[in-house]
Amino acid sequence: MGLLFLFILLAGCIRVTSDAAPAVPTQLATAVPLPTITLPPAPHTATPIPTVLPPTQPLPTAPPAPTLPPSPATTLPPTPAANGFITQTIGLSVEKRPLISYTFGNGPTQIVFIGGIHGGYEWNTILLAYDAIDYFTENPNMIPISVTLHIIPSANPDGQFVVTGKDGRFSRADVAWDTLPGRVNGNQVDLNRNWGCNWSATAVWRDQPIGAGSKPFSEPENVALRNFIVALQPTAVVFWHSAFNGVFAAGCPDLYQPSYDLAFVYSQAAGYPVYTSFDTYPVTGDAGDWLATQGIPAVSVELTNHESLDWNQNLAGMLAVLNQ
Repeated sequence: MGLLFLFILLAGCIRVTSDAAPAVPTQLATAVPLPTITLPPAPHTATPIPTVLPPTQPLPTAPPAPTLPPSPATTLPPTPAANGFITQTIGLSVEKRPLISYTFGNGPTQIVFIGGIHGGYEWNTILLAYDAIDYFTENPNMIPISVTLHIIPSANPDGQFVVTGKDGRFSRADVAWDTLPGRVNGNQVDLNRNWGCNWSATAVWRDQPIGAGSKPFSEPENVALRNFIVALQPTAVVFWHSAFNGVFAAGCPDLYQPSYDLAFVYSQAAGYPVYTSFDTYPVTGDAGDWLATQGIPAVSVELTNHESLDWNQNLAGMLAVLNQ
């Protein structure tokens, strides 16, 4: 009985303790936010690539090609005067043909006329030059005492030979029907695309590519002409071409005023139109244009066709230049 009473008493104590626990409120308590934990950035092990690269160092500029001196092996001393002129071999072609200058007079003013830079394709310019040599041989008094006149009849003797089969003088009867192969020299280079003004390896003639040489003045004919002309420092250089019927003043890159003055003198006397530039197709490596860069007035006289010499017109032009 006593033990039962003690057990009942202990059970009631336990219930009282449980009932004494605080009641759960009917309104939920506001949740307390957890603190935000910021992790430190992970360390970088690779070096970032810059968005701007350092400037590339400029390549050194190549020095200009040296001017080649005349070759003593191909430049021969003048031949004593014969029939009123002196002849001089100023150089040799690719195929070892001579480039010959005929010189009249002994004045301080140097004037140069040049034919046949396009060889047999412009064979009439070569015959025009030989007729001029004959005229001044017979009429030396037409050359002013202050002037020395130089005439180079064939600046491309290899191209002349392809068409005529002759070195030096030839006749119309010697000219082949197809003259086109004679435009270039023995290296298949157009000599009027091989000078140092705006030279391009991809030169054209009309709408066709044409050889310009491996670099400016790669051809021996042009080296000979260049050295001869620069040594003279002439006041006028006239290149005869065919066939565009006009006088074209030289300049590189812009018109050279003394060249235009020379073109005007020749055109007014000869009756050819005068032009300040040639715009039909691009011309690179032109002889007259390069001479303009050296301060030497030069023009290209284009005959009216590929057969006529336009003798009276060109004689008047030559005399006007000699007496300007």
